[in-house]
Amino acid sequence: MKQIIAFLVFWISFLSCQSEEINIYTQHVKEVSKNKDGWNLVWSEEFEQESNIPNTKIWSLATKEVSPWNRYMSESYDQAYVKDGKLYLMAEKKDGEYKTGGVWTMDKMGFKYGKLEVCAKFTSFQGGWAAIWLMPQERQYPSVSNSYPGEIDIMEQVSMDKIAQHSVHTHYTLDLGYDKNPPRNGYGEYRDGEFNIYGIEWTAEKIIFTVNGEETFSYPNLHLPNESLMQQWPFDVPYYLILNYSVGGEDAWPGPIDDRGLPAHMEVEYVRYYEKENKGNDEDEEEPSDNLIQNGNFEKNFTEGQQPGVFSADNTDQSGILNYLDRWFCRPDAPSCNMTIDKSEGANNSSRSLKYEAAEIMDAEKVNLSYALQNVMEGRYTFSYYVKTNQDDTPFTLSIVVCETEDDIPLILKENQKSIIFNPDGSQSLSPGPTWGLAATCDNKAGKGWIKYSVTVDIPENVLIRLVFKPCAYVGDINTHEIWGKGAWGGVIYWFDEFSLIPVE
Repeated sequence: MKQIIAFLVFWISFLSCQSEEINIYTQHVKEVSKNKDGWNLVWSEEFEQESNIPNTKIWSLATKEVSPWNRYMSESYDQAYVKDGKLYLMAEKKDGEYKTGGVWTMDKMGFKYGKLEVCAKFTSFQGGWAAIWLMPQERQYPSVSNSYPGEIDIMEQVSMDKIAQHSVHTHYTLDLGYDKNPPRNGYGEYRDGEFNIYGIEWTAEKIIFTVNGEETFSYPNLHLPNESLMQQWPFDVPYYLILNYSVGGEDAWPGPIDDRGLPAHMEVEYVRYYEKENKGNDEDEEEPSDNLIQNGNFEKNFTEGQQPGVFSADNTDQSGILNYLDRWFCRPDAPSCNMTIDKSEGANNSSRSLKYEAAEIMDAEKVNLSYALQNVMEGRYTFSYYVKTNQDDTPFTLSIVVCETEDDIPLILKENQKSIIFNPDGSQSLSPGPTWGLAATCDNKAGKGWIKYSVTVDIPENVLIRLVFKPCAYVGDINTHEIWGKGAWGGVIYWFDEFSLIPVE
């Protein structure tokens, strides 16, 4: 069969303390004709191989642990093997012990956005549990009180139910209990005893679930103002794929196991991954971006005069800030501080990021990492970014400063400026801050791994907006949102990447 070669870059994220890498290797897409309207097939696993062991460059055996779905997971390929161009995942009882089969792409392959489809069929019996699902390679948000990291269940079928269940699980839906608005699960009908195609169409705004090409359920991104706390949408990072056929039992969703239904199995004919078709004729033509932050991922070279850097207060204070629009800058408020582009470190396996370092930060409340911009229309916006540091649990604050009129601009770098804050009831307002100090829109922590934060705010009519980070600072007074420093921090380094300020429709 005619084949074409597709070179794919997939994410490897070692969940231990190993460094992130990019794994580039060759896969085979069997036919161009498998493209679908508006979607280009960029990778597929067709299980056409001589060996009965699943391709170890892609798959590993799912490990046996204590959760209901994996407590009987086999460590042998007897329950997870390839035969006649299909992957077989078995559920059996041998010598009085249940053994089930499962494979995953953990640490080998990740998927982020796009269309993912799995063609499969399975036997059903009381206690059976077929599943096609996704888990994050790394958390989008740091673990807070053991918060749930995120899960996308493309398809689950249990016992004798003749429906395919779809679900999302997050800190928002599981830990906080907000599972009905929007609903966290749905279902679709499938053809019993036949191969069916279970899939998702995944964007930054929504996950659409499908069975045989028909939409059966969807889950939206609510763009919550306090998203990093609520964690309603942890779906902007790569997820790995899990395929398994498990059994229930005591305290498990499928209920008691009827041994008369064993052995049972799920057959997988293929896994296919598509990306949105580029409608443009010129491959070099860039699509218009809604992002108001210029070169927010730092992948392009900056034009002369737009590079990030350290500049004196004489140049950037008062109306001088108008000469530093649309660029990242700071003042020399910390010893030996520097702001540069790091060309060896970036989020999501990219190679560039914004780097800030200082020999010591003593008065964190006085340090400003700023980005000023004009022509921001009144409305709701989501500001997102990735951050990491060279130390554990390193605090920082973010202030979104608003100049409502031109009279506000001469005071812009003086600390008592208007910032967007969140009130206890969840509403937003503008705070002038304390007499000497800037009010924080939010405060967070960074560590040695990349973390994504986002906040959705209502920006009023304005003539200028300034985004201000204060490294090693935190909110000391929750009533005034006043920013405090916390002792001396030596040799601290911050990296930032993938800044975006995007209007919410």
